[in-house]
Amino acid sequence: MNNGFFSVPKPINDPILHYKKGSEERKKVLDAYKQMWNNPIDVPLYIGAKKISTKQKGRMAPPHNHQHTLGTYSLAEAAHVQQAIDAALEAKEAWENTSFEHRASVF
Repeated sequence: MNNGFFSVPKPINDPILHYKKGSEERKKVLDAYKQMWNNPIDVPLYIGAKKISTKQKGRMAPPHNHQHTLGTYSLAEAAHVQQAIDAALEAKEAWENTSFEHRASVF
């Protein structure tokens, strides 16, 4: 039996930024954009705790310039789908046995 009293922190929204020309927040966003634009990445599959990179890849392009490649991602096969199902079923039991306050703290 659980007789504890739990205090859930009050959610606080992020500050509203306006990204005006010359502002620090605008500079940070543009710097991050340029970094991502110029350095393609390879995104693996994540199944459970495993990071899986496959030979078959898909191409990622920004919506405003389909000719540019931002990176690639690993394409899953049927065996990967089964691995993901198995990992989810394995995690299900641990999640169900996690106390309410710990499950709620995720949100």
